[in-house]
Amino acid sequence: MAQDLPGYLDLIKRSRPDDLLVVSRELDPAYEITALVVKLEREARRRPVVICERVKGTSFPVLTNLHASRSRLAVAMGAAPDEMLTTYLRAMDKPIPPRVVKSGPCKDVVLTGDRINLYDLPQILHHEGDAGAYLTSAISFAKDPSRETWNCAYNRLMIQGRDRTSIHLTLGKHLWEFQRIAESMGRPLPVAFAIGVHPAIALGALAIGSIDEDERAIMGALLREPLELVKCETSDVLAPAQAEMIIEAEILPGARTPEGPFGEFTGYSLGEREREVVQVKAITHRRGAYFQDITVAHLDHMLLSTIPMEANLYRAVRAMVPSVKAVRVPAPFTCYVSLEQRLIGQAKNAILAVLGADLYMKRVVVVDHDVSIFDDRQVTWAIATRCQPDRDITIVTNARGSDLDPSTKEDGYSAKWGVDATAKPSLAGYTPRHRVPPEVWKRLDLKDFSE
Repeated sequence: MAQDLPGYLDLIKRSRPDDLLVVSRELDPAYEITALVVKLEREARRRPVVICERVKGTSFPVLTNLHASRSRLAVAMGAAPDEMLTTYLRAMDKPIPPRVVKSGPCKDVVLTGDRINLYDLPQILHHEGDAGAYLTSAISFAKDPSRETWNCAYNRLMIQGRDRTSIHLTLGKHLWEFQRIAESMGRPLPVAFAIGVHPAIALGALAIGSIDEDERAIMGALLREPLELVKCETSDVLAPAQAEMIIEAEILPGARTPEGPFGEFTGYSLGEREREVVQVKAITHRRGAYFQDITVAHLDHMLLSTIPMEANLYRAVRAMVPSVKAVRVPAPFTCYVSLEQRLIGQAKNAILAVLGADLYMKRVVVVDHDVSIFDDRQVTWAIATRCQPDRDITIVTNARGSDLDPSTKEDGYSAKWGVDATAKPSLAGYTPRHRVPPEVWKRLDLKDFSE
């Protein structure tokens, strides 16, 4: 499988030409790109990959909305849409280690010293009230300073100078841990940020697991071949050889800077915080590179993150309750689980498994397997008719959650809750659901009633 973004785009052009929209008129990076994507989704019911050929203030064409379709992401994984969960789980179970190569397209142009200028990149403002231009598609590649453990993650970067940004490190996550180790040693943490990658690489970067699991190997399994990595110009960090752009940098020890507000996936514009500082050491890119943007809080962002989350949560619940049927993440901090409960208490075990498997999870609803978790109306019906609040709601206090949750008094310090909306004592022993007799349902054909 091709590992580069242009190769994936060529595949989309050939197989799904309506999924590609090329905009030739000049766009202002201040809000217009986000507005175009959202208008296409809401008013035209379209979610194409958008390529903005001319963006004010930069020579880089902007590519956005790449991940806004489940079927496009399925193409990137080489799977049918209904096989995405099993394909992702297989990649987690059978990772393929990366391969180091001498060079790649990301080295076509190498900018160091005075040639570094982040203001040459598209200065994209996404939502009203954002404190400045953000890089939203940057995937970090970094190594634990104390051992041979690697991590990849998405981290928003706010441009704060020609060679400096802030970085949002999620409290308690792996890159945050790496940075704290380096800072305790009084050392900067070398990191490379890849911008513009094949969607399989993006999906792999969002895998959630143990700190010892290597997301780069999950990327390889999704690509069905080793991910090609190349050594940075200014450090020993390894980055994707076929990325459109690599920003080589260090997260500085002891340095903090005001960052935000920024409109996040929660649907809220979160206020200013003190964040870590990134010093850029080099920028390398493919000749004629696309600059990739992710329209935060819209489908481009939400679908990409949901697929890996659902796979991780399914794996975690399956370890506790083998009869789990499906897992869905329908909204921020929320998970629905469907299972065939064979023993009393398995629903609560599923709740605890979800809350323990993902730092961001705050609300879990568990239903029986006769309820479709892909239909919000059915989930609400199960809560209303199979749940007693004083018996079936579990509340966990004083836990770590997301520092992007605007309802918490202290960043990331959260209560969590689970709702057992399964039938008691069992589905078989519960009041039966009404239904039309199956033979009547089968006998009637709507074609016989059309005018």
